[in-house]
Amino acid sequence: MLPKTITLETKRLFLLEVTPESKAYILSSYSDEEIMQHLGLNSDEELQAEKKKLSKGLTNYTTTFKYFLLRDKENNNTIGSCGLFRWYPDHNRAEIGYSITDTTYREKGLMKEAALTIIQYAFEHMNIHRIEAFAGPNNTPSVKILEGLGLKYEGLLREHYLRNGIYEDSACYSMLKKEFDDRQ
Repeated sequence: MLPKTITLETKRLFLLEVTPESKAYILSSYSDEEIMQHLGLNSDEELQAEKKKLSKGLTNYTTTFKYFLLRDKENNNTIGSCGLFRWYPDHNRAEIGYSITDTTYREKGLMKEAALTIIQYAFEHMNIHRIEAFAGPNNTPSVKILEGLGLKYEGLLREHYLRNGIYEDSACYSMLKKEFDDRQ
């Protein structure tokens, strides 16, 4: 049986929590086709990457994650994910990350809707004090989401991210709980 998880809701989405236990259950109990549909994966390469992540372990002694699958309320399709991927409970901070895997759902404001709900959940229920985010400085859609959520630009981390063997810079953004509270 699938372990109990949290479900959050926005106007257009259900946000279904993925835990190490629920992910292990899904990857060990469902067919590859069912796993791909449930997790919103688009290729066998993405499926193998998810299986590899599980085999390496999903948490360590200082960081963990809390992320959610994004499900369209109208048709129950998984369209992407959003969550806190580097959560340091001892320091009350986490890094938010997100992805819409179904391109037909991009540029509709859905990620901002989902991320805002997760940010609110983090500040109100997880004792988070600071949320961080990193985006390629030329990744205009991601930067627009972060700025639209109210995260503040802190600076550029040089050669911070390795993609396809090339080091890329990352723009660093953050939001403190008091800033979120002031916006409410």
